Amino acid sequence: MKKCSVTVKISLLLAAVLPVAGCKTVDYSAPLAGLYVTAAYAVKDFEVVGPVYVSSTETHKAGPFGLVKTVSGSKVTYSDLILEAALIDADDIIDVRIDINSGKKAKFARRLSGWERVFSYTGKALAIRYISSKDNENINVGFFHR
Repeated sequence: MKKCSVTVKISLLLAAVLPVAGCKTVDYSAPLAGLYVTAAYAVKDFEVVGPVYVSSTETHKAGPFGLVKTVSGSKVTYSDLILEAALIDADDIIDVRIDINSGKKAKFARRLSGWERVFSYTGKALAIRYISSKDNENINVGFFHR
């Protein structure tokens, strides 16, 4: 029977221990059970300016066998809707909704020669303008249950 050298034994030990040495399980939901969070918020009156709409497309392309992947275009974000609301002199937006419509996935034969997938995004919101009043400058404290 052949004896193993010390370096081989250490290497085998490290190969067995290192993959699990950095693993850690964290349960983020446990400490939040029954917690109440206090938040200060300002009560402000507002008037509706009008609806705002934003749309965009994003194209994902891949070459043969998916080796070269490119993404062009952009998604609709909250800041896009805020910028659109600023064009009509609004202060903020409420009732934000961003929808995605995705194209079909490429079949296996198409994946061999390359594929393209187009996503279209639409964003809708209601633009508002705050009404200034001395009564609205009070800050209330609310309790929210998580």
